[in-house]
Amino acid sequence: MKFKNDIFTLDKPSSVKFELVGVKLPNSNDIFFRSKQYELVEQYSAARVFMYETETDDWNHWFNPIDDKKAEEAFHLIYRSHFYETALFYYNAVVDISWTLCYVAAEFACSKKGIRVDISGMKSIEEACELLRSAERNVTSPTAEENPFEYLKKMCPDFVPAFDHIIGFWTSFSSTDVRKRYNFCKHKGRPAYSEIEALKPGRVMGIYVEDKSSGEVTQIASDITDVKYEFSLEDAIQELQEFDDDVLYPYLKKLIETIEGILGPSPMVF
Repeated sequence: MKFKNDIFTLDKPSSVKFELVGVKLPNSNDIFFRSKQYELVEQYSAARVFMYETETDDWNHWFNPIDDKKAEEAFHLIYRSHFYETALFYYNAVVDISWTLCYVAAEFACSKKGIRVDISGMKSIEEACELLRSAERNVTSPTAEENPFEYLKKMCPDFVPAFDHIIGFWTSFSSTDVRKRYNFCKHKGRPAYSEIEALKPGRVMGIYVEDKSSGEVTQIASDITDVKYEFSLEDAIQELQEFDDDVLYPYLKKLIETIEGILGPSPMVF
């Protein structure tokens, strides 16, 4: 599996050179932003690990070899479905972290023991950790009624381009299969994959009801397969790769570049 983009180009600088005279000292927003940028790339990397694993041909470390070819094919598909779902979770985690990335870069005040406090400037390690945890708790989906972005648009107008970029992305992404399947796996159950279902024996019986007036025959749900949420595993993996290449990476690249341009983080934070 080959991806179009190098995700580590999204990461914070690994090293920098700067003149000490006149350099901008780091503040809390700089540190919070770089911290979340690093965490986002780490989770993005994990998503890629499991996407690569969907194409593995090294099965010996997952289960012992068996002589039954059909059973072996079933095991391959089942494990691939686990890898797909894990990647799906990580990709959606990256999307959610992107909101926090922007929020903590822009938020100039948050609640500490019920009191609004300024998070700009330099803080002690203990206070910075406490403030970041507090800010993280305020983040919700970009279009939720209680989302802080509308408030921050008024208080931090410089960040409006970043907020609008997130909201525009979320508006189109929230209704896609990538997000719907993630929500199903997270909250509702485990999907059925057509490639796995095709290897299973057929139903034992079927129940039908005939409408005497019209002669129409209706099959009644009588097997658990009748009510499963089913789709193709191969198609889903391909769709997730295309999401990575053509949607997620461009969204994150623009978002990070936008925030860096607005925030101008100190080069001392890396």
